Amino acid sequence: MKKRKFYIQLKILLLLVLACFFISSCKDKPANNNDPVPYSQLKNLHKEELMDWNKKVVEIDHDVINKFIERRKWDMEMTETGLYWQIYKENEDRPVLSKDIVEFSYKTYLLNGDVLYTSDETGNRFMKIDSNQEEAGLNEGLKMMHTGEKARLILPPHLAFGVTGDGYKVPIYSILVYEIEVISVISPDEENYDLFNF
Repeated sequence: MKKRKFYIQLKILLLLVLACFFISSCKDKPANNNDPVPYSQLKNLHKEELMDWNKKVVEIDHDVINKFIERRKWDMEMTETGLYWQIYKENEDRPVLSKDIVEFSYKTYLLNGDVLYTSDETGNRFMKIDSNQEEAGLNEGLKMMHTGEKARLILPPHLAFGVTGDGYKVPIYSILVYEIEVISVISPDEENYDLFNF
């Protein structure tokens, strides 16, 4: 718990330092030149430093997630985007495809075990695949599943709710764990597809 708080505080501190550095660097003008500097040049001045900083933050996230997985002895894989996933109840039924509407039960919690949302409280969720909804990692994970399967997903902040959280229960810059089960899948050619508004 203390380590997680430390990592969150470290990330916030890094964000603040970077923001201050970026703001102050944008005010600097090249020496011996009174011409205004175009925005595009200012934007690119410290692009490499920003990319390095982002890589370090992602490395910290991956380190925290990997330690969390090791303690639980979970057998998880990681995608190219950084999503950690494990299907622990398999089924060869209908696969989830792009544009499908997926009904799934879920539990969402933080690495410290604090439960944020569950289908027991809010009912099952529905998501239209590849429709640019908030949790990109959840969309990606569902696309690897079939009806009736159960999976465990760990979403780093950039695949969940980002720096701001969801403004309600998800804190700022949170790594989220999802336990999900695909209940049903509705394809675009089915009659009741148009009943859903996304």
